Amino acid sequence: MSSRAGISETVAQAKLSIVNLVATAELDQSVNLEHLVNVHGFLYDYEIYHCAYLKDRRTKGKVSIFSSGKMICIGAKSLEAAKHDLNYAAKRLAELGLISRTRIRAKLQNIVATADLGKSLDLESIASKLPHAIYEPEQFPGAVYWAPELDGAAMLLFPTGKIVVAGVKRQELLPVAEKLLEDLISRTQEPDGRKGYA
Repeated sequence: MSSRAGISETVAQAKLSIVNLVATAELDQSVNLEHLVNVHGFLYDYEIYHCAYLKDRRTKGKVSIFSSGKMICIGAKSLEAAKHDLNYAAKRLAELGLISRTRIRAKLQNIVATADLGKSLDLESIASKLPHAIYEPEQFPGAVYWAPELDGAAMLLFPTGKIVVAGVKRQELLPVAEKLLEDLISRTQEPDGRKGYA
């Protein structure tokens, strides 16, 4: 197999998959959470946490509902899924007579995505040659790469070749992160197929 084929195969494995997306929305009205105690799909126990949760077969993730009217969707795999869950929560609350019907706007807060390069990484070598990378194994088992192109998001590189991208605020930054991974792979591969600094 040529080195180019080897690189292409690894790049194909480096596609990012969203494992968690967090989005928020405001109802612009308060919610009496006590009325959700015995309602199907909702969980509310003030002793445990100061919000109610909505999770049923129609939700993709889980929605936290606060008495202030703030809602947080976690666990969705796309912004569309998070929007669905937040709108569904508002609709359920309106149907229960707890709020007036309202249109909400979902706001993306964070995306966490993962990839597997399919090969081990020499993090000490990578951190010494990759700008904005920090590797302190006594503090954290992976290298942290603060690529300026990711607008504050971090790429966590692990010796096994696993990658976690966290803190992404805009969906259009995911292809940017994938391009950074492709560059990382090509920089860790010598033209004759030998490993470079990975």
